[in-house]
Amino acid sequence: DAVPSTQRASSSSAAPPELVLYRDTNAWCPFCERVWLALEAKGVSYTCEFVDLRNKPKWFTDLVPTGLVPAARFAADDALVWESMDILRELETRFPDAPALTPAD
Repeated sequence: DAVPSTQRASSSSAAPPELVLYRDTNAWCPFCERVWLALEAKGVSYTCEFVDLRNKPKWFTDLVPTGLVPAARFAADDALVWESMDILRELETRFPDAPALTPAD
């Protein structure tokens, strides 16, 4: 059975989502939660594609070399980033005007 995807658009934006977040179906993964909270804090629009970690679909293992969640595909240039800290760094780089996730140096 396919797991449904969901969409959350930040603010009242009617623009297409800025990224797709690939995450676990049960919301148990703390690394996925870390990225999800960052997206919410920064107000970045996104969609979620839920991945069944017990039965990973081939499209996901073909897409993400590690086969692990989270992963994010950015709409602007179709770039794929995985590993939660790498995704957070990418969010800071791509959305510098949104609230910062970490203190300035």
